[in-house]
Amino acid sequence: MKHGKWILTLAIAVFFINCQDIVEKKCQAACEVFVTCTEEELKLTLAPDVKRTGRIQCMDGCTTHNSDILQCYDQEPNSCKGFGQCLLQIGTLE
Repeated sequence: MKHGKWILTLAIAVFFINCQDIVEKKCQAACEVFVTCTEEELKLTLAPDVKRTGRIQCMDGCTTHNSDILQCYDQEPNSCKGFGQCLLQIGTLE
């Protein structure tokens, strides 16, 4: 019986890690779009350190509020304006 509990615990851990990987990858994609759209919409070129900081802050927000941010990303993956408006509506960019 001890082996059964160990295997179940291991299976749950692997499932959780795989789910986190999927969320992290989607957040990375959404944050890349966010940084790119920021430059595009504001018509400026961000310095590399500002881009890095923006990505880090976006990832922090995405992992905390991933359902909202990823919902916007899924709805508007190719529209900077639509993605930004969605983020404003859910209150992420306040």
